[in-house]
Amino acid sequence: MTEGTSAKSYFNTILSVQSLDASNILLAKQIFENYTNTGVFVNTSFEDDVWKSTDEYSNVGIHFNFNKMTYKRFYEAVTGLSYEDFVTYVKVFITFTLGKNVLKTLQTAVNDLKRIIRTDIEEIYGENAELSLAVPNICIDFFSMLPESTSSNKLERLIGALDEYTSTSYKKNASKKRTLAQFDSYFLFNDIMNDYWKSDIEREERLFFYPLYLWWQITGVLPLRPREFILTQRNCLEKRTDGYYLTLRRDNLKGNQKKVNYKIDEDYYTVTYKIPDKLAFEIEQYIDFTKHYEHTELDTLFVSDTHYHKWGQKKHSNSRFLTYINMNTIMRYFFHDVIEGKYGLTVVYERNEGHLSKGEINYLHLGDSRHLALINIIAEGGTPVTAMLLAGHSDVNMSAHYYSNITNLIECRTYRQYRLVTKGNVTYQVSSFNNFPVKTEHTTLSDGSWCYSENYLNGSIEDCLCAVGKNGEIGYCPDCKYNRKKGKSYYSNDLIYKRRIEDDCQALEEAVRIVRLGKGDTEDIGEAILKLKSSSYAYQEYYNEKIALQNKGAD
Repeated sequence: MTEGTSAKSYFNTILSVQSLDASNILLAKQIFENYTNTGVFVNTSFEDDVWKSTDEYSNVGIHFNFNKMTYKRFYEAVTGLSYEDFVTYVKVFITFTLGKNVLKTLQTAVNDLKRIIRTDIEEIYGENAELSLAVPNICIDFFSMLPESTSSNKLERLIGALDEYTSTSYKKNASKKRTLAQFDSYFLFNDIMNDYWKSDIEREERLFFYPLYLWWQITGVLPLRPREFILTQRNCLEKRTDGYYLTLRRDNLKGNQKKVNYKIDEDYYTVTYKIPDKLAFEIEQYIDFTKHYEHTELDTLFVSDTHYHKWGQKKHSNSRFLTYINMNTIMRYFFHDVIEGKYGLTVVYERNEGHLSKGEINYLHLGDSRHLALINIIAEGGTPVTAMLLAGHSDVNMSAHYYSNITNLIECRTYRQYRLVTKGNVTYQVSSFNNFPVKTEHTTLSDGSWCYSENYLNGSIEDCLCAVGKNGEIGYCPDCKYNRKKGKSYYSNDLIYKRRIEDDCQALEEAVRIVRLGKGDTEDIGEAILKLKSSSYAYQEYYNEKIALQNKGAD
């Protein structure tokens, strides 16, 4: 390492390497030494089994004491690595992620990897699985970066099991909220992807990123698992008299107690969707661009030759199709080469509450788009049954945990719309923030509470007619969105709106459940959908006004 080189010089390493290999070890040791010189590691060497680290607030020990016996029993054949090499690559990976995650997160990631190594792959997910992981996506990133070997198929299976774990663990604990990136990041990623795709890109670069582009365009609407998308057939597009149709594979086994046949044609079924002409053109263009390349062994849409051309390599001899590992690599390079390199944004790995700062974006994972698509389906008024059918769920309850993210989506969408409106980039019913109907005046009611309804203030009971109690009472103030306890600002409690959305989601789920049992009426589902859409709109309207008030105060 040259004198004066800072740790920040290596922050992007994890994004810009194809995979972990022997050539990375020296660089990892240099990075480790640099963090030692800055006081992050204390009385510790790279070779130690325990790394003693500190962030000046707390001391964090990262222990690499993996169970050697279970590794050799369950995972040596999966990774194709000796126990010693495996531990070394864990250290390299953790070193490369320094600066991307806090020390506690890195400690948690290593502990998760230790739990995996103690668990047979067959027991990673499912109803009887006892495995508990805190940061499964980081574990997926690690395994996706291990060197390719003759064991790649087994490694793909492990990664697929971990990806499925991220879904099934929420079924077992419905109250647990899946940690997605900030929705600002999904909107920003979409803008960057579309802008980049319209730019003048060299053919080889476009072919490298083509699978990621189509992944975003397709799975952002249709909630596909990554493996389902990867296994899309080469002959997937059909032109009919009324437009283009896309055929996709869906896993026939998830959530069902069915016999496993170990054959793609039997363990997957196909579903055909009508798609826009623009998307059909992109698929046709990819097929045309790659028609002279050798088809994959599984005759999938995506060829693998164009992937390895990125590094001037020929397709690996054991490359049967473009894999999950390959797709993960494409995602990393898109963040490094395009999002950081061309657009100058800072990638944030930690997924916390609140909006990101200007110029920041959360790192996305392949499994995110499926959950994002499901949330959109429900937020736009789709029923849990619709979500169940599109997502391949075996029962309606599997869609319930997506409700917890709806309010986050509404907030980020509204916040983004507000910023665009105030910049003059978008025209809505209001053209500037001065026209937002910010509520500050109130009427004191007989029970001492405050009413922020402008209609009531002007002598109209229009809003009162919309407030209905549980027993059908019209004008029931405790359930009115404009009512607050005395001394409480109209903008003092978001939970009023969030709780109403959550209640409406649960009511919708219950209506569907009863109809499925043959005891209810489908009209009850329609009524529940309308209530949910109304609550969602009310929260968006309220949040718009709140943002306007905050910015007005800042001025």
